[in-house]
Amino acid sequence: MRKTILIILLITINSIIGCKEENNHFSKKLDNNESNKDYPFGKANEKAPKEIKDFDLLIGDCTCKSLQYNAKGLPGDTIPLKWKWRYILNGNGVQDDGWYGNDTIQSAFTSIRILNPQTKKWQVPFFTPNMTSNPSIWNGGKEDGEIILRRPYKVQDSIEVVSTLTFSSISNQGFNWVGESFFPATNSSNVFWKIWCKKE
Repeated sequence: MRKTILIILLITINSIIGCKEENNHFSKKLDNNESNKDYPFGKANEKAPKEIKDFDLLIGDCTCKSLQYNAKGLPGDTIPLKWKWRYILNGNGVQDDGWYGNDTIQSAFTSIRILNPQTKKWQVPFFTPNMTSNPSIWNGGKEDGEIILRRPYKVQDSIEVVSTLTFSSISNQGFNWVGESFFPATNSSNVFWKIWCKKE
């Protein structure tokens, strides 16, 4: 009788342990689109909307040239910029990291690109070191082969401005990028940043 009870008890304990081990098992489906030896920059999730691949040709390391303009529209010096793109959130988002400058001045930035599953548009907050306010957020998507992101805001509490970021000439060789401020009232714009990139 005691032997029978002991056997039943051991079977019960093993069953409980087996259930716990099964429940604690980490499914490979949770991160199979993250960076790995086969896909060092991750890959798009096949279950996501097709727009998740809007940035697919940008994914990877890019060597770029950066040119910024001052408030008067005058260009500064052209400096090197490194731009790295990868899939995140198990292939449901994209993150890019940038580093630019020279021996005197160095800076960096990062953006988290999330695709809204309802609107099929991208929501893109932009971060820089030592930020003291909430990140600016651009929205948009593909338009005639380009990727265009916009952020409306006002200056002097009344003048409407639309910050517009455009990715153009996109291929597996590289892409161009331009940031400009568009003024609807005068139908004019000022470029504040240009970047030319080649894939490594």
